[in-house]
Amino acid sequence: MKKLLLLMTLLLCASVGLGGMTPSIAEEAATAPQVVDLDLSKMSGTFVYAEIYQMMMDPQAYIGKVIRLSGWYDVYEDSTTGMVYTSCIIPDATSCCAQGIEFVWGGEHRYPQDYPEPGADLVVTGRFETYLEDDYEYIHLADAEVVWTTEGETHQ
Repeated sequence: MKKLLLLMTLLLCASVGLGGMTPSIAEEAATAPQVVDLDLSKMSGTFVYAEIYQMMMDPQAYIGKVIRLSGWYDVYEDSTTGMVYTSCIIPDATSCCAQGIEFVWGGEHRYPQDYPEPGADLVVTGRFETYLEDDYEYIHLADAEVVWTTEGETHQ
């Protein structure tokens, strides 16, 4: 019964698009050279929310897959360790709840100079991995490609 209810919810929500993204960002990211195994950037917020929940509950099923998602940029700077954690935040269809996935931008980039402003719409494509930190397992997208816009201009 729970599976049927979840399936019906996902089918109902599949037609609800993730708002806030400009088509040019998604189109630009669609030309990225990585072969995408799971494209969440074109799915509804509710479906994406459910899929990210699955990633957290069963990360082993996603290891090594290239995943694309769209949302907005956020960053956390740990003042005790100096570590910087970047993420793509994805709201659900009603924008009341949000899930996020940390990403590690591939290539040479300096923080904060090369990074978007928090809240910028972006598309992230990267390889799903887990890592251990302080005896806890975390997930992130490694070697990520990042595309965002500011004032109508596309950045990579």
